[in-house]
Amino acid sequence: MAMALVGAALWRQFPGPRFGLAFTLATGIGRDALQQRIDGLEDAAIRRAPMTAQDRQFLGDFYRTLASGGKLVILVRQTGRMMDHYLDGSGRDYRLDSAIFTGNAKVRAQMALLDKRLAGLPCLDGQRVSSATFYMPDRSQTDSMFGLYYGRVHLTQNKAADGCRRHWRAEVPWVWPSYPSLRAKYGDPHAESFPLPNLQSILLGPRRALRVDNGLGEYLTQIGLAKSFLAYAEWDALPRPDAAR
Repeated sequence: MAMALVGAALWRQFPGPRFGLAFTLATGIGRDALQQRIDGLEDAAIRRAPMTAQDRQFLGDFYRTLASGGKLVILVRQTGRMMDHYLDGSGRDYRLDSAIFTGNAKVRAQMALLDKRLAGLPCLDGQRVSSATFYMPDRSQTDSMFGLYYGRVHLTQNKAADGCRRHWRAEVPWVWPSYPSLRAKYGDPHAESFPLPNLQSILLGPRRALRVDNGLGEYLTQIGLAKSFLAYAEWDALPRPDAAR
């Protein structure tokens, strides 16, 4: 009965050929066959073997289903939107809600370091400090675990009547690692393989999750199904007194 209700709900959201993908991704039923299909495409991508029209259609449907599913789940909604933008192929910068950064403990730690660098200094218009590039995904912000990668944080200050205004910008190039770069970095092109949880993996353990290589996501750009872009967010902090006063 429960599975029938799940199926009915998914049918409304994923009509047509994506229903089967959505059902397996949600429940884990049919996971082994889907994993075998994904593994075969990953091996073909590593070998740079030609993709058939059916392969391309499957990949497009699979990643669109991931995007749509992500947008339905509040905790990973921004990741779903970024996936859609990636697949749309415009390459235009994409503005995020700042919560994916401000709710992230790793990002907040970098923000504190930048704030400390400017604390006590005179407020100079346009003065900017930046973090080094760092790995942003963190368990403190679920969306960031799926949607962020390596990025930077910038702090710019400007003088104002009410003190020193601080403007933050965080940015992440949505550039997936290629199979050659993963092989060069780790010695294994499959090194970055992420689990997609489902009902079975929750009940029976993480081995029932579907695993998909990051390298396959990058390969979409090689076959014209996606295009990298810059994801960013900007926000203002409360002004603080000017140390020069």
